[in-house]
Amino acid sequence: MMAIAWKQVSATRWERLLTGMEDYLVETGRSSVELYNGRQQYNIFSKVRVEIRVPDVESALRQAWKQLRYEQPAIASTLDGDRKVYDTPDEGGLDEWVMSTFIVSDVTDTDTLTSKPVRQATLYYLPATSELVFRAHHWVIDGIGTIMFWHCFMEALASPNTNIPFGDEHVRLSAPHDKALGYKRPPTAEQSLATTAMITGYLQSLPGIGLPSKIDKALAAACRNGEHIFSKETTADIIAACKEKKISVTSAVHTAYVCMLVKHADPASNQARYTTANEFNMRPYLPAPHNTTSSAAAVYYVPMPFTMNLPASYWDIALALHEHYQTSLKGSLKTVALTPHCCHSIAALAKTEQFKTAPIATDGLVSSLGIVENHLHRQYGETVTVTDFKLGIDVVLGASGFFFYTFHDQLRFVYSFNDGYEELDEVQEYLQDVERVLREELLGATL
Repeated sequence: MMAIAWKQVSATRWERLLTGMEDYLVETGRSSVELYNGRQQYNIFSKVRVEIRVPDVESALRQAWKQLRYEQPAIASTLDGDRKVYDTPDEGGLDEWVMSTFIVSDVTDTDTLTSKPVRQATLYYLPATSELVFRAHHWVIDGIGTIMFWHCFMEALASPNTNIPFGDEHVRLSAPHDKALGYKRPPTAEQSLATTAMITGYLQSLPGIGLPSKIDKALAAACRNGEHIFSKETTADIIAACKEKKISVTSAVHTAYVCMLVKHADPASNQARYTTANEFNMRPYLPAPHNTTSSAAAVYYVPMPFTMNLPASYWDIALALHEHYQTSLKGSLKTVALTPHCCHSIAALAKTEQFKTAPIATDGLVSSLGIVENHLHRQYGETVTVTDFKLGIDVVLGASGFFFYTFHDQLRFVYSFNDGYEELDEVQEYLQDVERVLREELLGATL
């Protein structure tokens, strides 16, 4: 595996090979495209509600979207086989891109937007609800990158640049994970062995406990994103309790999710073990500019396997997860150095018949996005106020997602699922039970 940089292949085209998680996400997306009429597993879905104080909101949004194309050119990247492609637009090409990717919609239920495939990253403006929706292939951007994207977009709204000299933006195309870390050589024999051992151990621990799902009995239907929002008071109490008990909020919520799985487990699943791949944001380990908003449109995360034998108490699970989150990458340069090779191994695995025919996990992939305001402000001058934020993924193959984060001092859960396999009322019960576990274990409340 070699770090692959962007290369100019014509006067207006830049290309590079897919790497690591990009390759995995493209392979998974292609599998779902063939089965579900162009819809792709793991597409990013994010919504913000905004108050915009300008005379012509639609024109301002269109201009900001064009500005983001210049500042974050990777949002306009496309695929050509196993290559990521960026084309520098002329004036006509830029107008065509804006026309096809900036859409004014009269819908009020944002989940209905997920029914249509997207060719490129697309921005929707919903005047009726004052909402913006961003949809993009996951191989273009990740969760933290999406929050950074919104920050960059709001800055463009507040400080518009109407004189954008397209033609030099390729210098800001985000680097792949391995190159961002500065790696230029293939993995050593020791690194290859360590990566193989990690992946093999993960595979051997599958399948784990899962939720009831109609994945083998029904066709994919609508992609949905169930949401559960805590009060500010309960959020503050949970954060304080986590500090007192010396565990992270991420570990506490993830543990409550595991306890919910145990309560609602599919009897046919392996209830003796919980197995997952925790998702780690790589940006804290990258040098500038890759760790800044200038590289928002990038895939800089890595899954790290975690297994826990069940049954186990809340606190046994919490301490194990806390150690996993705190020590897997932090202070371990050796493990950080393994991450590009781990991602390439995952991508290679996704192309095997063994992987493609394996049962699909029915527990959600867990992803903590932390404090949204670490990247997205609530206010941008006198022009923009961000009043709401939501992030999820499109689910068509059956592997659901459980996202959590805080925004406006409120802990928020989003469960991304397909309503052909799971019911919304079931999902809402799951999320309520995660809160119940947190309140009982951290706050001593009986619900």
